[in-house]
Amino acid sequence: MLALFMMINFMDKAILGIVAKPLMAELHIQPAEFGLIASSFFLLFSISAIGFGFIANRASSKAVLLVLAAIWGISQFPLAFVASVPLLFFSRIMLGVGEGPAYPLALHASYKWFPNDRRNLPSAIIYQGVTVGLLISGPVLTYILIRHSWHAAFMFLGVASLVWMVVWFILGAEGRVTSDDDAARVHLAHTAHVSYRTLLTDWTFLVNMALYWTTYWIFAVMFTWIPSYLSTVLHYSTVETGWMFMLFTGINIPIVLGGSWLSQFLLKRGVASVRARGWLSCGFVLLGGVFILLSIYAVQQPLLKVILLAIGFNLPQLCFVLSSTIVAEIIPDSQRSGMMSVNSALATTGGLIAPALMGEFIQTAATPGAGYDTGFVVAAILAIAVSVIGFLVINPEASKRRFAARALPTMVKAT
Repeated sequence: MLALFMMINFMDKAILGIVAKPLMAELHIQPAEFGLIASSFFLLFSISAIGFGFIANRASSKAVLLVLAAIWGISQFPLAFVASVPLLFFSRIMLGVGEGPAYPLALHASYKWFPNDRRNLPSAIIYQGVTVGLLISGPVLTYILIRHSWHAAFMFLGVASLVWMVVWFILGAEGRVTSDDDAARVHLAHTAHVSYRTLLTDWTFLVNMALYWTTYWIFAVMFTWIPSYLSTVLHYSTVETGWMFMLFTGINIPIVLGGSWLSQFLLKRGVASVRARGWLSCGFVLLGGVFILLSIYAVQQPLLKVILLAIGFNLPQLCFVLSSTIVAEIIPDSQRSGMMSVNSALATTGGLIAPALMGEFIQTAATPGAGYDTGFVVAAILAIAVSVIGFLVINPEASKRRFAARALPTMVKAT
């Protein structure tokens, strides 16, 4: 159910890029304005993520996820009937309110069922809801667009949210697993309360979040602009673009599942989290930047360019799984939901900037292709630079020791 939750969530995100061409033509929207509309999704995204995250520290995950799904379902329906630029802004902003907390709170709900050393694969399966959402959004929403209209595609997603709510209300349940006792005894962090100043200034937390931020920048460019790039620059037809975008996102499945399995395998074999999670995440982001640069400077053939871009855009997405598990590993259980939401909220501000900046690059460049290339190069440089810093700084074990030393004395004594 949590994977289905994320599937609908990311179909909601992807729809704007898929209907971009007819929507922009109907409403006479220029690329820069379209970029602002896409970025408006993130206007309240982070604020909502933090607010709902701290609510979820105390409230039932089942109830919170129901509220979020209701917000995104309702936000889609107006565009099924009428269209205007102000309504597009309103709809995307409200969608961001509902979807900002979705991923960290879906993971938080699942972590109530799994201990620390078993969280990678459940996290990856939930994240595959993201992948499947992007994977099927191309052909499914394109089919609805061609057979009916882009308005009907928004109606389809609104109804899908309402159906999920009904099933979740019937089947959803709360887990009761807390952090394993051995780790709690050793580090003291999971049974104590640590000041938020200490948590928020920890270098592992900050650089891990920067890695997430960079990954989200790359991801936001992908789901907002890649469909348009495939049709405008590489000249694929509408139907071909839908299927090509499906293949573009489908490569994520073996990458994220394989990387998550490798990380969990290493943890089971006793490899420290700094290597099994931190370095592995940095390595995937670094390679992603390299592949993006290769697609721009090393090849000209369209299909090969798409393959290299697909690898480059999808490799960093392992960070979406491992970044969250790192935060859950180092943060006390009683503060986990709030800090996971802070991590997600601040990191996803990359999505507020990237689509709008990409629109500016495209509109001001000599050709659309040159504008896209500039945006892709910026994403690649960010990926390479931040991942190198991550290799040097991220260390979950050191952070847990630091938090243990600064836990409230009464909690330490009780442990």
